[in-house]
Amino acid sequence: MFSALPVLALAATAIFLTVAMPRLLPDVHWLRRTPGAALALWQVAGAAGVLAALMTAPAAAIALITEGARVPTIFPEPVRVPLAVVVASIMTGGMALMLLRSAHLIGSDLRANRRAQRNVVDVVASRAEGRVRVVDHPGRSAYCLPGLRSRVVLTKGTVDALTEDQLEAVLAHEHAHTNARHDLMLEFFTVLHRTVPKPLRRDEALAEVRLLVELLADRRAARQVGTEPLGGALAAMAGTTHPHAALGSSGGASELIVRLRALPWHVQRHPTAVPVLASTAVIGLAPWVFLTWAFWA
Repeated sequence: MFSALPVLALAATAIFLTVAMPRLLPDVHWLRRTPGAALALWQVAGAAGVLAALMTAPAAAIALITEGARVPTIFPEPVRVPLAVVVASIMTGGMALMLLRSAHLIGSDLRANRRAQRNVVDVVASRAEGRVRVVDHPGRSAYCLPGLRSRVVLTKGTVDALTEDQLEAVLAHEHAHTNARHDLMLEFFTVLHRTVPKPLRRDEALAEVRLLVELLADRRAARQVGTEPLGGALAAMAGTTHPHAALGSSGGASELIVRLRALPWHVQRHPTAVPVLASTAVIGLAPWVFLTWAFWA
């Protein structure tokens, strides 16, 4: 008999990882103490959810090919197509189309905006040192424009307001973003977030990922220059803004409090990192296990 269980398992995994999990994880605040492991969990869960959805139709086809029994269908004789195959095909096709559309729209928009902003910054910058550009503006702002020709942008107001150690902490934070290509991580999450229909997604999920990325860059800066200069820089730069498509903090007072409270954890490893990474591995393997089950069922 046609085994629908592996197909249903893949479909349930896809729904849980792409819809339910992004609604649950933003409330698990202790993950902020280990941002690297937390981002790995988010990233693998998102990828596994999409993969499970894309595998649903192939799993149904494999199960159909390897069986020979009669099953409930939605078509009259002589065409007999299992209902599970139809549902699986709709899920896989819908996910593929929405994913491609979301990736195209978000990717093209981000790259066009960053390219335009880099050109503007290069023209108006009063100082240029390597990838760093200083813009002659009295306000305080610090952000990076990631990409193959990345830029770290500071205003003159920022340079004047910070001590030398604090300025070094800000630069270390922004260079952590550009060197580790955190923009690609955020773009990946944004594409997955927008792929899910609006009534089913939770905006707090994307905001939490952005916060984890900032915490990850804070960790790199704290280990490079120390927690005190970084804390002073965070307090001094509170409430600053950055252009669209740039990478920088924009969470206001609530984000500042979270980042300041996380400072002591940046110089040590949190014990929960190991179980989080173990859970990440299990989630990443789940779609492949269910696909193998469909083949051998």
